[in-house]
Amino acid sequence: MSPRDIERQDPESIEHGNDTDSDDIPEEELRATPEMCHYCFDLLVTELQPSFHGTAANHTTDGNSNGEMRKQASFVENLPPSASCPLFVTWDKRRRPLTAHSSGEEEELFDLRGCIGTLAPRPLHTAVKEYALTSAFRDRRFNPIDWTEVPELRVAVSLLVKYEACSHCHDWVVGTHGIIIKFVVNNTHYNATYLPEVALEQGWTQIHAINSLVRKAGFTGKINSAFLDQIQCTRYQSSKQRLTYGDYVKMTGVDPFESVKDCQVPTKQKSWKPCFNL
Repeated sequence: MSPRDIERQDPESIEHGNDTDSDDIPEEELRATPEMCHYCFDLLVTELQPSFHGTAANHTTDGNSNGEMRKQASFVENLPPSASCPLFVTWDKRRRPLTAHSSGEEEELFDLRGCIGTLAPRPLHTAVKEYALTSAFRDRRFNPIDWTEVPELRVAVSLLVKYEACSHCHDWVVGTHGIIIKFVVNNTHYNATYLPEVALEQGWTQIHAINSLVRKAGFTGKINSAFLDQIQCTRYQSSKQRLTYGDYVKMTGVDPFESVKDCQVPTKQKSWKPCFNL
């Protein structure tokens, strides 16, 4: 998997210059929870199969004349009213067939299926829903997720926390920190980020990661010590939770896929068109 495919950020959060303002990060420590991941699956299932209303889902009528139902996220109850932070939602799909080890055991491997997030703080009460659906249906690198894929999916919610300015572009720890770099060359502004797990999963040193991130930002010129000295670097950490569909079924107590197997499955998601400007 290419490191470019490991994560995408919402360009609006960078264009508006809000990506590294540590004052916008709440003082209280926020953590991703399994309930957030469960909510993402709730949203996906309901979007793909509106006829299904899971027993574990908490629905309330929104008061409209059409009686449309809206999910109420249980994780919201444990959040401070002002809770906000940058976040990413990632969908992965289980690879088939499973990878076999020499020991005879099989390992589950997953491939990226969609990932979109923001580097600007967003209210978690609404942002988890926004990016769960956007990453599932509007990541321009992939076709929208369809119903037949649901049992093979895994979702991850990453909250980006503990932003700190680096003294230099190598002032961070592989496997602990994600990084955002910003620099200007010939009046052109460049910026890019890697989430905390990227460098570790790719087997990179700090030097390799920074060089790759500079290229990801779109800069094709020479990279030397003088150039590296001008880079503004911010490090952050990630609170991350993952949940497979199998785990979701265990938490819910019902398998939506089995429950609607004999029902008519929507063949086209008319409300979700490919979005090429994210």
